[in-house]
Amino acid sequence: MFVLPRFIRLKHAPNYLGMDKNRFNAEVRPFVTEIRVGFQRIAFDRLDLDAFADDYKSRNGRPGKKKGENEPWSEERHAD
Repeated sequence: MFVLPRFIRLKHAPNYLGMDKNRFNAEVRPFVTEIRVGFQRIAFDRLDLDAFADDYKSRNGRPGKKKGENEPWSEERHAD
């Protein structure tokens, strides 16, 4: 059985959210609580990262395409 850790270290947090470290530092890190682990290590609570992802999705997400719906670029165009 695999158990996800509750605290995710700084070097793994951007990958957990599927982004690079620069975007993580600019868009996520200011809004989540940093946890000191030992003398030099920083970690984040996985539940805080999940909450950030849920909020981000609610603000920026869009519904998927419905079955049978064509994309505008997939339509064949014929010269008249």
